[in-house]
Amino acid sequence: MRTRLRWPVINGQASGTLFLPDSLPRGKYTLFAGLQQRFFEVRGEIKDAKNIGSVQAMILTKTGEWNEQEVSVAPDGTFAIRNWLFEDNAIMAFSRTKNNSEPLNIRISTQLDSSYAPLAVAGRSFYIGNPPSAVRQTLNQPIETSQQAFADRGSVLPAVLVRTTTKSAAQQFNEKYVSGMFRSGDERMLSIMTDPSALSAPNIFTYLQGRVAGLQITQAGFNGGVARWRGSRVTFFLDEVRVSAQQIANIPMTDIAIVKAYPPPFFGAPGGGGAIAIYTRRGGEADYLPPNRQVFRVRGYTPAAAALDMSRLSL
Repeated sequence: MRTRLRWPVINGQASGTLFLPDSLPRGKYTLFAGLQQRFFEVRGEIKDAKNIGSVQAMILTKTGEWNEQEVSVAPDGTFAIRNWLFEDNAIMAFSRTKNNSEPLNIRISTQLDSSYAPLAVAGRSFYIGNPPSAVRQTLNQPIETSQQAFADRGSVLPAVLVRTTTKSAAQQFNEKYVSGMFRSGDERMLSIMTDPSALSAPNIFTYLQGRVAGLQITQAGFNGGVARWRGSRVTFFLDEVRVSAQQIANIPMTDIAIVKAYPPPFFGAPGGGGAIAIYTRRGGEADYLPPNRQVFRVRGYTPAAAALDMSRLSL
């Protein structure tokens, strides 16, 4: 059975931790690995390039980190990107340079998803459980396998088609990340990530003043602030974990995605008071990319520690 696990070779070594499921039957197993020649690489082609010269490329990882660079394009419309290193999936986007908003017709493939012949293949045997003495002697013996076992035709990555939707960015964030009692249906939701005026507020308490009917905010110096709703004390939550007002006040406005205000009585607030829930940005989403870009989802390297999902292995 085969799966795609990709650990980079840096300074001649590659390391990774692989966790196997508890349901795996006891017995002898062999893990094979193939050595690929290149690091992560994106090869692309722009149709009808007409000596475009260069394009602007941007990558946004799941951790919210982003980077961009101007990439040279050959006269035939081809280009290559070889100097990005990241774990898991990311979003890659392309646009024209020099403030040109005309759409691009791009096809890309990545070296990690493309067909390749391994430079070398090696295997390592291991045993789940207590191996019999006869088996124990074979665990350290050299193992040979055919490189054909790693044959892969690869794939060309399709562009992500972005359509207009009736749901706002805040509504999409709410559906994806808000859970349990925080989906009461009676709350007031404010989108910080789409409100340019939010960045000018020193903290969330200043921003909330006068924005939610019935909610009274009192600034309290280094302690952040005090909030009351219909005379009841308000409880604060950060990513659905109860925190103090001071912790809320210290969150940079640029880190906040949405704020949800729950009138009393809120089930999660002691004494039946109201609540304010702050949700921080997650990153890795197309909503945070500049407009007029062609967007692709690309796969990077396997995280340093990975759990093997047996149901996703291919024969």
